[in-house]
Amino acid sequence: MRNTFAKPGVKQERSRRPDEIRETIPCAGFEGRIVGKGGETIKRLQRETGARIKVDRDKGECVVSGSAEQVVLGAIAVRDAMSSSAGGGGGGKGDHNRNPSQNPEAEATIHVAGFEGKIIGKGGETIKKTQRETGARINVDSNGGVCTVSGSKLQVEKACDAINALMESDSGEIKKVKREDDGDDGGGEYGPRGGGVNNLDDANLETLPPPVEPDFGLSGALAKETNTVNGVVLVYTEPMDKAPPPKEKKYRLYVFKDGTLLRDTEPLRISSQSYYLFGRDRAVADIPTDHPSCSKQHAVLQYRQKTKYDDHLGLEVMKSVPYLMCLEARNGTFINGEKLQPKRYYQLLEKDCVKFGTSSREYVLLAEDAGRR
Repeated sequence: MRNTFAKPGVKQERSRRPDEIRETIPCAGFEGRIVGKGGETIKRLQRETGARIKVDRDKGECVVSGSAEQVVLGAIAVRDAMSSSAGGGGGGKGDHNRNPSQNPEAEATIHVAGFEGKIIGKGGETIKKTQRETGARINVDSNGGVCTVSGSKLQVEKACDAINALMESDSGEIKKVKREDDGDDGGGEYGPRGGGVNNLDDANLETLPPPVEPDFGLSGALAKETNTVNGVVLVYTEPMDKAPPPKEKKYRLYVFKDGTLLRDTEPLRISSQSYYLFGRDRAVADIPTDHPSCSKQHAVLQYRQKTKYDDHLGLEVMKSVPYLMCLEARNGTFINGEKLQPKRYYQLLEKDCVKFGTSSREYVLLAEDAGRR
């Protein structure tokens, strides 16, 4: 393997490869754990993940670079090293505020889109100060618009309060930034097409006059038959704003089990059709989820057409955006640990982690061209 360490006093610049992506992880106070005694830990992490890992003690940051798969594995390994009580080295700035023996280990995710700069601060001063004062580890993902806080339960609570206080300091109230169209049902049908559900409450039903003429309209049987695949009636029908996958960005789902990437499983390519059905029923599921806690038709990933402002063109353009909907699955669907309300569309962002039921499998969304943007 190529040696990635420079000689003392010599600064080496390495040009990025076209397919390379990178992730910056705040690690103030944990530099020693990542590097290890004599660089043992960081060498091992690079060897095991294939990623390049560089620790900047002055900035309190760790940069993980490589292919999408290597970066995902490397980032997980770095965070595991930071949370380990053994890890060697210690010696990072602010480590005196963290007690490795504190339990239980907790983690929280806060949506911070639009507030990333305020949380990080100039030169990382604000995020370092927050980590130093609360003892928690804080990672801001500027691309995904989320902030991950980890540590003991008390540390996580203090850090979340501090981050919310930073976000509300401008207007006096906490700005909760939701995923785009969070809770939108798309205005389309849900359930077998032509099922005849009117969604009228009891009060409205009482005020309707009784029918005076026989109804010779369609029964819905034909529509139901057209929404059948391999003899199974689909519980999902695409919305009116359905869209083909974006041509400029081809998405993949990387599959993990118990936090480890399944190397014998190819990334799931989700860029050839407008929606993908997850579930246990292999007769209709595009992506089977065989865990007993998963429903036969559990959830759906749907591409939808949305208007977005293009900074380069200076006008609004139509974009194809991925969304996830839970199809009333008994054991739920989760994005980054948050349970989704059924029959609602939730926008999926890059590096989102999706789980179905109580399965230990996790699906991480990444784009094939992530390194070229």
